[in-house]
Amino acid sequence: MRCLLKLSYLLIFICFIICVGKIYADTKTNSTCYSLKMVNPPEPLYPIPTPQQVKWHQQEMGMFCHFGINTFHNEEWTDGTKPAESFNPTDFNPQQWADVAKKVGMGYLIVTAKHHDGFVLYPTPHTDYGVRFSPWANGQGDVVKGVSDACKNAGIHFGFYLSPWDRHEPRYNDNNAYDEYFKSLLKELLTNYGPVFEVWFDGAGTEGHVYDWDGYYKLIKELQPDALIAICGPDIRWVGNEDGLAPETLWNVQEKDGKKVWWPAECDVPIRRGQWFYHTDGEKRLLSLNQLLKIYYYSVGRGAVLLLNVSPDRSGHLPEPDVNRLLEWRSVLEETFKTNLAEKAEWGANNIRGNNSDYAPEMCLKENDNKYWATDDNQLTGYVTLKFNKPIVFDRVVVKEQIPLGQRVEEHSIWVKNKKGQWEKVSSATTIGYKRIHCIPEQKTKEIKIQIDKSLACPTLDFIGVYNSSPRDLKISPKNK
Repeated sequence: MRCLLKLSYLLIFICFIICVGKIYADTKTNSTCYSLKMVNPPEPLYPIPTPQQVKWHQQEMGMFCHFGINTFHNEEWTDGTKPAESFNPTDFNPQQWADVAKKVGMGYLIVTAKHHDGFVLYPTPHTDYGVRFSPWANGQGDVVKGVSDACKNAGIHFGFYLSPWDRHEPRYNDNNAYDEYFKSLLKELLTNYGPVFEVWFDGAGTEGHVYDWDGYYKLIKELQPDALIAICGPDIRWVGNEDGLAPETLWNVQEKDGKKVWWPAECDVPIRRGQWFYHTDGEKRLLSLNQLLKIYYYSVGRGAVLLLNVSPDRSGHLPEPDVNRLLEWRSVLEETFKTNLAEKAEWGANNIRGNNSDYAPEMCLKENDNKYWATDDNQLTGYVTLKFNKPIVFDRVVVKEQIPLGQRVEEHSIWVKNKKGQWEKVSSATTIGYKRIHCIPEQKTKEIKIQIDKSLACPTLDFIGVYNSSPRDLKISPKNK
């Protein structure tokens, strides 16, 4: 009897060990017997993003607000001679800007502190061309402070655009004198307005002028070490057009100053075609819903960050037609990406790193949680499968890499099992990076495969999502998939 009792205890102990080897959060979706052995994560594929760059990627979208003396003259670039008295918003409301940005999914807002005309939108003592010399708020107004405070209240990040080119400032023709002036503005902006998420420089009009870029960067990193410097800067690059469109193949790793660095792309585009500042006759240029949706899929959907410009009008409000279009656009995206069908799937993979549950495909159910599917080091291709109890209908697939470990995937594809039980390719693309959205013809299937066809190192996927798009979203027909 005692022997039988001991044998029972032994069997219970053995069963316990076996069960531990099968640990996973949802046993219904995967019955793989995982190894108990500790498995090291993949080595990073350098260069990799800084924590600040990862945070920037995760915002996915930001709002640009061009506001200044140009707003009151129906011009994009004034020459620095328009009188300061002409700047006079009647109902300046930056909280509306920030609240709209937040509501439509923007993670940050960038405002013009000074454009090419040289007009400064906060009361600096270093120039006679700015809000201090306008009738607005009796010369006591501060656009930058209003926007900074509004961003804080709305729960989004704040940034500013300070144009290096200056068509008003007499010191511009003296490189050293102008550098000192420009740094004095930078210092005020970096010390008086709280945390700065992004400092935006551009190169317009700068041909032939020598700037102390290294001095600017040093000052920014000293006063705001977490701030990212964009466009003419080391942290974020311009995508190369003002249409909001990223290329099909988008590598975050770029050659810069003789070495490879993580230098991701930001796609900037105005919501009114060709107009960054408000124009009284500009409503006819407002982008359509379908144009905005295309921009989203060709920027965010290709791994870039979208910076969408919405220009405040002469009252100091975002125009109602623009706001309504933004809300319409956001509502479509929310409908499309509301339900991830992959949550009801049985997950599988042809290779799991070390056969360890820490790297199981189900780790792709949630994004940005530092959990991911990974293969063994010698496995540069692989796939994840999603099996459903009954056929699902879908036309969007989202795939994300674990970019803190670097960008790896060179080519990948999406497959479905057809009625004959054969795999059929429905979409293919090159890079993934932070995010890739596949817009495909409507599919009906019980099984999907996300396949990594070529990779620089063992693939690491952070997230996989499968969706059926809103009836109002863009549709892809089989002939132009």
